[in-house]
Amino acid sequence: MTLLFIENRHKTYFFEAITHALSAKGHTIHWIIQNKQFTPKGDGILHVINYPKNKLNGFPKEAYIEDLIKSDRQQNHFNKIDTSYFYYYNNEIENILKDVKPDLVFGESTAFHELLTIANCRKQGILYLNPSTCRYPIGRFSFYEYDTLNPYQGSGEILSDDEAKEVIDQIIYRKTAPDYMKSAPVSKAIVLKDQLKKIYSYAKGETYNTPSPLIKFKLEKLRKKNIADWNSKALNGIKQDHYFNVLYPLQMQPEANIDVWGRSHRDQTELIKSLSNALPENAVLYIKPNPKSKYELTPELLQFVERKSNVKHLHHSSKMDDVLPLIDLVVTVTGTIAIECVLSNKPVVTLVKTINNKAKNCKFIESIDMDLPEVIGLVKTNSFDVLTIDEKINFINTINKSSYKGIISDPFSDSNSVSKENIKKMLQAFDNIINQSNH
Repeated sequence: MTLLFIENRHKTYFFEAITHALSAKGHTIHWIIQNKQFTPKGDGILHVINYPKNKLNGFPKEAYIEDLIKSDRQQNHFNKIDTSYFYYYNNEIENILKDVKPDLVFGESTAFHELLTIANCRKQGILYLNPSTCRYPIGRFSFYEYDTLNPYQGSGEILSDDEAKEVIDQIIYRKTAPDYMKSAPVSKAIVLKDQLKKIYSYAKGETYNTPSPLIKFKLEKLRKKNIADWNSKALNGIKQDHYFNVLYPLQMQPEANIDVWGRSHRDQTELIKSLSNALPENAVLYIKPNPKSKYELTPELLQFVERKSNVKHLHHSSKMDDVLPLIDLVVTVTGTIAIECVLSNKPVVTLVKTINNKAKNCKFIESIDMDLPEVIGLVKTNSFDVLTIDEKINFINTINKSSYKGIISDPFSDSNSVSKENIKKMLQAFDNIINQSNH
């Protein structure tokens, strides 16, 4: 088969280890390269897109391109103004896909050139798969279709009741954490080398996925100030009182989880305003910051939170173990908290439909104004669905069946991701997908 992979900085070297094995099995490997400094070595035909030298004109506006510009982190967070390069890259990617005619395309759904590839794959009827952690059970991942959280195929593996109960117990009592939360220590020397590589890349013309070092420096200073301002007026915990407590855990940005998969709710300040306005009397919205807050914390958000009497914000030191027992309802866009709530029988609603909504106690709401008050009413009257242990086992097996064994990461974040053992697991999963796609 003809397989096309998309360069994504350090993730490229993870994919590269997989392509070596796939090439040895007789598959033809192609690459789309946006950042030349992260070009893979060895197997594969490279399609390197040259950086545009000037602002480009003459391309007609396309609704789908204008829509995905809204998800671009350079535009949203790093003060990038020009958008003409989207049309240049779109044209280049469209032509590469037409020339290569890949059977399958593999890549993330994060950077702008990946989102453009996804859009063109849809137009040309090519399946694009994003291998990404399924969060729970740990040590597993799914192939997600295009820029969605819809898993494609799966291993079909079923956990025994005892195995499933052990997984459920670990999640409920927080004895474990998703793979992406287990950060491997990286030496200062490696970090510095990586920063210098990105600066060099920027100087060589890669200004489309790589922010200006000066802007990045200023944003980092602002980020630390925003965190300090947030914490200076934050609550250290939730008071047990007569109010109905709703929790919204902020999702870190930039991050595909909300910028792409939760695109319609990516403006979390506006989202929190909507949640606040939809709350009935005697209900309070608590905002829990992400422990690794980035650019989602803004002065505008803090100003709004301070003004609204029905919104409270928690300190970064607040732990979910202490917060969750005092919460009546959790609202999330695409957060991992949804799985934890399902298995703990904590009422939860999501604002994007995912596999988690197959559990009857994880409700998808389309309209915050109309649906949120109704859900609160169900919780207040003890009418919100709960799962039996058998239903919990079925739910965790739904995720297990649609996923595969293996750790999705990159060698910069986790050297184990390119270990022989992990690549062997990856190859089994890729073989499964490729074989099923052949039939």
